[in-house]
Amino acid sequence: MKRFCRLLALLITIVLLADGTAITSHAAFNDLKKTGCSFNFYKGSWVQVSTRLPGKKGLSKVYAKITKYSGREYPAAKTGGAATSGTSSMMTVSMTIQVQNPKKPTKKMAKKFINSGRDYIDYLDVVVVDKVTGENLNTAETSEDGTNYHGVSVTETEWKGLKPQKLVWSDGTIYQYYVSYVKTLVIKFPSTYKKTCVGICGTHVSDYDKMTDWNEGFIEGYTVFSDSTHVKMGSKKQTAQLSHFINIKKSKKANSYYNNSPFIR
Repeated sequence: MKRFCRLLALLITIVLLADGTAITSHAAFNDLKKTGCSFNFYKGSWVQVSTRLPGKKGLSKVYAKITKYSGREYPAAKTGGAATSGTSSMMTVSMTIQVQNPKKPTKKMAKKFINSGRDYIDYLDVVVVDKVTGENLNTAETSEDGTNYHGVSVTETEWKGLKPQKLVWSDGTIYQYYVSYVKTLVIKFPSTYKKTCVGICGTHVSDYDKMTDWNEGFIEGYTVFSDSTHVKMGSKKQTAQLSHFINIKKSKKANSYYNNSPFIR
């Protein structure tokens, strides 16, 4: 009888530990809303994005908006003249994002950029993330076997500089920079998948090497968004300033096309 009771107690302990682990794991991956990210990145409207830039204390403010947006639903691939059973149709969304810093950099900041060969755009990231888990969808490494099991694919252009400007010192030193940058993303995902989020994000770390080392795990798909410098743990207010998202969802007003504001607020 005592042996039976000990075995029963052991089984109860294992179940409780398993349940506790599941609860902890779920809490750890309740990512974007939990950490305080803003969902205010819309087509045609400028949003203020904060980021840390070298040569300046505190956060700097830049601005971003979606200037072009289009999307379409494509039927599932057909086999033998009929759609494959259980296969979802695919959504394809294209968006162009513009970022600008209308404020002229101080000479202290400009010298930092000259020495590093970088610009303010290097302290901003466009990310594609799962709304609930915080997984990086712009990588194949979202599962242990190296596959993106959400079925999301992302292609994007490099940043293109617009509105070239320059600062000139009395010794002849010249700092050339761009006021604005643009890039285009094309995102494909199953129409049944409702958690594709696109964000424009600053960083709370101004040291470029430290920032890139910190973000490497997220970029490669081994950690989640809350483990990046785009989230200030313990400060939802600062995270809301750093990270701004839209949640792409099929429009209820059309079967094939998205409208101009297809996002979940």
